[in-house]
Amino acid sequence: MIKEISVEEAIRMLKEDNVILLDVRARQEYYTEHVKGSKWIPLDQLPYRLHELNKKAAIFACFCRTGHRSFKACEFLKDNGFEKLYNVKGGIEAWKQTGYETVKNSMEEYYQEKAFSDRL
Repeated sequence: MIKEISVEEAIRMLKEDNVILLDVRARQEYYTEHVKGSKWIPLDQLPYRLHELNKKAAIFACFCRTGHRSFKACEFLKDNGFEKLYNVKGGIEAWKQTGYETVKNSMEEYYQEKAFSDRL
């Protein structure tokens, strides 16, 4: 079962448990604004990057912009053997509304990464 949690619950869990905050938004969304310390794997890349996540060692709190894509990410992770899954209700929009810190406008990093990937 995937439990939906509030931003406040996610913050508490981050302080107390071995939680990985998984951001499943698209690249430009992430570089525009993200939660410091979050692990970024876009939803469409999740099937190809499962090996980056240790299903036994951590609890995953997934989020996106408003909570819809992150719920899909939680369902996908559950179908692939992950057990400790939480969906952060309201996503980064709720995170910002509660006043918790985000890293804003790291678009310079986005353009550097994009220029590199465009050369490949």
